Amino acid sequence: MPDSEILEPIPTKRIFYLTILMAILGVIMIGKLVYVQVFQNKLYLEKANAQQSRKFDITARRGQIYVNDGNGAVYPIALNQQLFLLAADPKFVKDPANTASKLSKYLPSDEGAGLESKLGDKDNRYLVIKKSLTSADAEEIKKLKLPGIILYPQDGRNYPEGELFAHITGYVNNDGAGQYGIEQFLNSSLSGKDGVSRAITDSLGVPITSNENTIIRPENGSDLVLTIDRNIQQMAATAIETAVKTNQAESGSIVVMDPKTGAIRAMVNYPSYDPNNYQAVSPDEYYKFTNSSISSQYEPGSGFKVITMAAGLDTGKVKPDTKYEDTGEVKIDDRVVKNSNDKKYGISTMTDVIQKSLNTGVVFVLRQLGTDPDNITSKAKEVFHDYIKKFGFGERTGVELAGEAKGFVKKPDSYNVDYANMSFGQGISVTNLQLVNAVSAIANGGTLYKPYIVDKETKASGEIILSKPTVIRNDVMSRQSAAELAEMMKQVVQHGSGWPARTTGYSIAGKTGTAQVPKPDGTGYEESKNIGSFVGFAPVEDPRFVILVRVNYPKVDGFAEKTTVPAFAEVARQLFMYYQIAPSGN
Repeated sequence: MPDSEILEPIPTKRIFYLTILMAILGVIMIGKLVYVQVFQNKLYLEKANAQQSRKFDITARRGQIYVNDGNGAVYPIALNQQLFLLAADPKFVKDPANTASKLSKYLPSDEGAGLESKLGDKDNRYLVIKKSLTSADAEEIKKLKLPGIILYPQDGRNYPEGELFAHITGYVNNDGAGQYGIEQFLNSSLSGKDGVSRAITDSLGVPITSNENTIIRPENGSDLVLTIDRNIQQMAATAIETAVKTNQAESGSIVVMDPKTGAIRAMVNYPSYDPNNYQAVSPDEYYKFTNSSISSQYEPGSGFKVITMAAGLDTGKVKPDTKYEDTGEVKIDDRVVKNSNDKKYGISTMTDVIQKSLNTGVVFVLRQLGTDPDNITSKAKEVFHDYIKKFGFGERTGVELAGEAKGFVKKPDSYNVDYANMSFGQGISVTNLQLVNAVSAIANGGTLYKPYIVDKETKASGEIILSKPTVIRNDVMSRQSAAELAEMMKQVVQHGSGWPARTTGYSIAGKTGTAQVPKPDGTGYEESKNIGSFVGFAPVEDPRFVILVRVNYPKVDGFAEKTTVPAFAEVARQLFMYYQIAPSGN
């Protein structure tokens, strides 16, 4: 038998151990798979979802704003429009430089700066590039098919009437927050509450949204209908623009109110701005954003004399025919107060004081309020102060508009000459709304209402909240003394400085005021500046409206009868026709 190589058999034990090892490894692998798929399924599913999806805010629909159109219907003055949020997920952005370059044309230069580096930050999974992008720009960006770029639809704001209602609405900024006007004051009600959704992203990082992805549904904002009448607003806007331009003035305002409810029917300021393009207002024109009818405090001048006279009549200290001797001036401690025209009228009645606007006459009334009719006593100042506060001065009215000022009223412990000046509207500051509301209390017989501008709120749920007139106090003055004062104010229109407002067949009560303008340093008054105003109501026997016209810093010569009364007359005559008020023959 030839020699041959004999192969050693594989040891049975080695095979056994190898089999056992393989079996153990198999069990471990299977166990690991079971553990991952069964016990850690939720964890790994969340990790996978985190890589493929992101959470996004679902912007609530902002409530829209309407006014009355005069025919029983409503007209929109603040609407929503389709805009887009431009954002990015840098993880999916393949070429930051190219992406930044292509997006730059849709961004202001300051917003485009540094965009390339931000898009290159892979640790940032959500980058907001622009919050308000137009539909046209969004369509162009979609066509670029840029990886990682997100376009998310959202509501924007549109103001169909432009400047006409700007100081009432305000505007909504790029962050979706209301600025100025009712947009700011009722921002919470208008904006609602945003919802949240999770959107699965495609290979480019673009979200694929669906209703099933919604986590928290948005609560839409409330719609508002205002007390403003669109037609009256237009009348007032035309009249004040004409008044400002005719008198070469810096600015002006008109407020129209229903004296029986406190509802505001018109509120305009000139110049205005376009809330659709608020960014175009330059820094040196930011004053255009301010609603001067509620925010701009001023010394009302002679228009305030009706408040002083109201205190005298209501306390019974004077009557319309009470007489005093006007010498053209009156001494207060070491100061002398004169009539504005430096004239003296001799024996005059309280009706003459209002008709001829006599400073000495209202100082006479102030003195009668105290314990010594020949002097301004502490009691006189206290009584006068109480009436000033009764009429709502020195406090915000609470109207639903942002930026309301409270005015300034000196305390009763102030100097006597300070209160003498206050009796004819100097050394006290008020707003247009405060003054027109106070005169409304005279017009309606002694009730001070809270001014309001929201007529109806409709919530997203369908619930409707109707506004009702709110009485602040019903005892500002007695009905009899209010009627007496109204008759005295009629004489201002019939025979005094309000004569341009005379309208055949209609009884109109009013009071002019030409006020000095304090110097910024408080050392006196500007020599070449004044503020003209006229506040009045009609018809006197059954007042339907109160109008205040104010013109700031006119460059033409003349008092308020020239700068403001013609504008009042224009609006009043249109309202007689608009409200179909028949002439009475008065």
